[in-house]
Amino acid sequence: MKAIAKFYTYFWIIYFPVCIAFTYVVNFDYSDEVLTVLLLLYAINHKNLLQRAQKRVDEIKIYILFMLCYLAYSFMVDITTPRGIWLDFLQQIRPYAVFYLTWMMAPKFNNKQKKQIVAVMLLSFFGYLTAFMVKPELVSPYEGEESAALGQIALCCGMIYLLFTEHSAKNKYIAIIIMLLGLASGKSKYIGECIAFISLVLFVKDKIKLDSLATYLKVGALASVILFFTWTKFNVYYVEGFKEGAKDMARPLTYTTGLQIMQDYFPFGSGLGTFGCAAAAKEYSPLYKEYHLDNIWGLDKENPMFLADTFYPIVYSEFGIIGVFFFLVFWKRRLNEANTIIDTTYYRIALMCILALALENTADSSYVSGKGMAYFMILAVCLNSNLYLKKE
Repeated sequence: MKAIAKFYTYFWIIYFPVCIAFTYVVNFDYSDEVLTVLLLLYAINHKNLLQRAQKRVDEIKIYILFMLCYLAYSFMVDITTPRGIWLDFLQQIRPYAVFYLTWMMAPKFNNKQKKQIVAVMLLSFFGYLTAFMVKPELVSPYEGEESAALGQIALCCGMIYLLFTEHSAKNKYIAIIIMLLGLASGKSKYIGECIAFISLVLFVKDKIKLDSLATYLKVGALASVILFFTWTKFNVYYVEGFKEGAKDMARPLTYTTGLQIMQDYFPFGSGLGTFGCAAAAKEYSPLYKEYHLDNIWGLDKENPMFLADTFYPIVYSEFGIIGVFFFLVFWKRRLNEANTIIDTTYYRIALMCILALALENTADSSYVSGKGMAYFMILAVCLNSNLYLKKE
């Protein structure tokens, strides 16, 4: 098991600066794919060291079967090109592959390895923050106006700092300061993540009871606070943007058209590479012409920069109601597993990973990108925390 922890330490300290912090600087499109393949090859080569709980093995087998069936289905419906199908297949399996591999490998880091990971992440964060404040074009394509990457870096740093340092009140506040520095990203969705993080760290003292009225009242209050601070952007995209007669905007149209596709291709969806994903932009899926989106700025063939601008429409359009069912089952299982975590800090961070993925991907597709890999890796570490306690 020491070998796995050593490998995973190197994996993490390469992944974080290359795939999140300085991905714009590195400018290598396949860095996250290469690292995922390396993780898979290492796991195969050390399969005798993997956690082999039957429930985990069965779930992974079902997922592999599910994706292979959708791969075959995508070729049968024959909407986009074979290249588009394969590109999307590889992108869709990446987050789950990283999660399941980390889940099965269950790396148990020693104090030295934890310090190394924290040090690399903090150096990456403050290096990126300094560059963004002084010369933003070095690290961001948006000329200093905003940076989603900065918010993601800050969140990952805050979570890892809290997990891999002494669980003290002092370190809680240091993690919160890291999160607050991330507000320089200028992204409204990060404000919501920051509020959620602070709420979990300061106010969650025990397991959240999902069958309690008090829980729903607290969640409602938290949602209200988040909406208060992010209302301007939320209103533009999710209130005014959905009104009849509103100016055509890429993101609201992606949501509404995705629902129409789910209905038209009931119950399995339109298949891989057909809508809302990077592959649909690269191969320019025929569905955009069929649903009259090819004349919308940001969704047209010449400028598809907003075509893969959000995640949820991919689930219900490409995978249909069947995909939505399996998606919800996956996350219900993760919530149930999180509720078994003994260590409160690991429990809080597991919830934060789930919330970050839920919030962030309303207006981003990081779920299936290299940036989203970090949330799945951290979540898997948290869900394995009871194993670490047993070993100790």
